[in-house]
Amino acid sequence: MMAVDLTSYTELVEHALGEELAAYIAPSWLYDPVRYLMDGGGKRVRPVLTLLCCEAAGGTREDCMPAAVAVELLHNFTLVHDDIMDRSLMRRGRATVHTQFGESAAILAGDVLMGISMRLLERSVRAASMHTRERQIDGMGVIAAFSTGLIDVCDGQALDLAFMSRNNVTIDEYFTMITKKTARLLEMSATIGARLAGADASTIEHLRTFAADLGIAFQVQDDLLDIIGTATFGKATGGDIVEGKRTWLMLAARERTRDTNTAWQQLVDDFFTQNGLEASHIPDVTTMLYELGIINDARSLVEQYSKVAFAHLHALPHSPARDLLEQLGTGLMSRTQ
Repeated sequence: MMAVDLTSYTELVEHALGEELAAYIAPSWLYDPVRYLMDGGGKRVRPVLTLLCCEAAGGTREDCMPAAVAVELLHNFTLVHDDIMDRSLMRRGRATVHTQFGESAAILAGDVLMGISMRLLERSVRAASMHTRERQIDGMGVIAAFSTGLIDVCDGQALDLAFMSRNNVTIDEYFTMITKKTARLLEMSATIGARLAGADASTIEHLRTFAADLGIAFQVQDDLLDIIGTATFGKATGGDIVEGKRTWLMLAARERTRDTNTAWQQLVDDFFTQNGLEASHIPDVTTMLYELGIINDARSLVEQYSKVAFAHLHALPHSPARDLLEQLGTGLMSRTQ
């Protein structure tokens, strides 16, 4: 089957996910939650990114597919555990795994996903090493990228949780947090794909930086869409405001209202001291963010990081995979929900 567009790459990933998980049946107490989780769907951005970066660097998606599945399983591992920590009831329009099966089953399901992921990474390294005779495959580099991504996403989640009890979070700290929690998994995906192709250091760096900057732009865009986007899967607009999330928007609002003795300053102070606001205040917060120019500045931030990301992508030789990477990045930045 020849993949010619992003949809077909997503379909290939879905098929591979189904085939891999079909081998894990018993005990059902463990694997039913795993299948429930993966049947919930998702954009599959990270595995598609892994495949395309491998192809853009001269590798094959056949050798890379097990690693791409591993990347998606790692991503879902983080979602299961994040939902438990956040006490989230819904994910992708239906009950979260811990709500459906209980916390113990959800924790163990997340853990086993990590074991399956490592097994799949090993398979990709072996396949790529066997089929790519003319280039050296750095298997340890693949494992290192995966383990670094795992550690950093845990660091990022820890920072995010710690921020909820702090009123002095800085904008620099916010960028450190989103770099680790969001951007690092995209960076990991790109690096693994490039390494499985036996890419040179320059190619790896361009693909890594493309994905990292795209990840930062993605998270700022996500924060922005919480205010101005279209509600989906039961997630109401302004949810971050109600939950007290320390996003760039509210950190910038605190900077711009400090020592102003205005109603906006009181609104921002209430947000930080009360760890969120009632939903009835969301229109006031939205108006404030527009009037302070924060919405426009957030859009500019997204544009700046996206511009740098695409500059790194365009430094690579033109290829169908590079075109699809650009299409993937453009699609992420043009979301409305």
